[in-house]
Amino acid sequence: MDVVESWMKKIQNWYEDTEHRNVESLAAIVSQTPAMIFDPPIDLKRSDAIAYFVDGCTKLQRHYQFEGKTEEAFSYLQFCYAKLQALASRSDMEPDIKRWSLKKLDMLIVAMMEFCQQQKDAAWQRESEQLVELHVTFMMGQNDLNLRAPASPY
Repeated sequence: MDVVESWMKKIQNWYEDTEHRNVESLAAIVSQTPAMIFDPPIDLKRSDAIAYFVDGCTKLQRHYQFEGKTEEAFSYLQFCYAKLQALASRSDMEPDIKRWSLKKLDMLIVAMMEFCQQQKDAAWQRESEQLVELHVTFMMGQNDLNLRAPASPY
């Protein structure tokens, strides 16, 4: 069994074992996400692994936010954003995967902004503004790929 398959088995087991799943084990699995799942070519297995990673980060963010652990909650949004941004930035990435990543980044930046704006400290408001500026700058470098429909094969 390769590294990706082994990791997939762990995270799938976490999702399937509804009686014994706990946040600490999910956090450990997510933090041990193999870097190679983000390497091309992105086949069905890696695509599923990326989806589990994104969902795992989202679950952890919600959990820690509910517990009032603001910094920890936000760190999972940042972690997910960073991994997808790196994926979208690769010149050797398939256009459809790049486009999907950019669309996910658009959704994540909205979640990050909303998260920041829900916080009472003014530093979070500044963080929200900075995130938007950095996201816009990054997306400008992507030539609006997130806004284009995939080329028709016909």
